Amino acid sequence: MGGQPRIVVTVSNEGVVSAETRGLLGERCLDYIAVLEELLGARTVQSAYTADYTRTAETVRQEERDVERA
Repeated sequence: MGGQPRIVVTVSNEGVVSAETRGLLGERCLDYIAVLEELLGARTVQSAYTADYTRTAETVRQEERDVERA
């Protein structure tokens, strides 16, 4: 599945912090909201699901098989 799950944190020139989980399937990403808020001393203002939210380990395996066949 492309390596370890990770969190990408970005700080804009205006000081706005955004974070995106990558490689965390389903609701697992939601566990990281509180962790990020505590680490950053901030609170979540806006949140949205990534495509990984609706993916499962099985759909990822199928996608990898499809790529291998192509």
